[in-house]
Amino acid sequence: MKLLDPRTLPGPVWVVSPHPDDEALGCGALIAALTTLGQDVWALLVSDGAASHPGSRAFPPSRLSALRLSEWRAGLAELGVPPEHTQTLNLPDGALDRCDPAVIRPRLQAAFAGAPPRTLLLPWRRDPHPDHRACWTLLMAARPAGCRVLGYSVWLTERGTPDDWPPADEARPWAFEIGGAAARKSRAISAHASQLGLIQDDPGGFTLAEAMVARAVRGPERLFEPLESGGTAESLSRQDGAP
Repeated sequence: MKLLDPRTLPGPVWVVSPHPDDEALGCGALIAALTTLGQDVWALLVSDGAASHPGSRAFPPSRLSALRLSEWRAGLAELGVPPEHTQTLNLPDGALDRCDPAVIRPRLQAAFAGAPPRTLLLPWRRDPHPDHRACWTLLMAARPAGCRVLGYSVWLTERGTPDDWPPADEARPWAFEIGGAAARKSRAISAHASQLGLIQDDPGGFTLAEAMVARAVRGPERLFEPLESGGTAESLSRQDGAP
């Protein structure tokens, strides 16, 4: 596994999140590095984020969705992405696999129109969450020609099976060391208070485990570049200066 140099990622770079917090957990340090370099970074939130606490009376779906949107933008601001560089689709949380790629494609193209992506960061195609996998399908059907794609991992380490990890002939693995971005990444994750115990009236609601957060902050961040998005393994080697 080679170390990813953020300077090799052409911009505009779009970071795609099925849910608010996925980008902070999966590639927050890389986002921080890109914005520090002055790269043009944009963010797209695919779902409305309203399904994490279905039993809460204090935070019914509409209020929870609004809260999570504000948390997402606050977390991105910690990483250097301003609110004016964000777009949302507001698709139903927990049901992205029921969305028709042909119907969603024009909406994605409209979201990207102001700054067509040359690099897409999105959850790996077999990251162990159905919304993450569906997000891959939706975005791969709508990505611009020649756009470089890297799949970041959120749940792969904790929940993945051996079959979820890509073999060598499917994708090239990359690692990004957290380094000096640890504090910014930690603050970005902490912005998602709704997923860290803020909501007390739904014992069955989702809460990020402390061990998972610690692992995400410690790193490294793992990304996978599908060979079909960038050509052969030889051409990918040339992109990062490998012999």
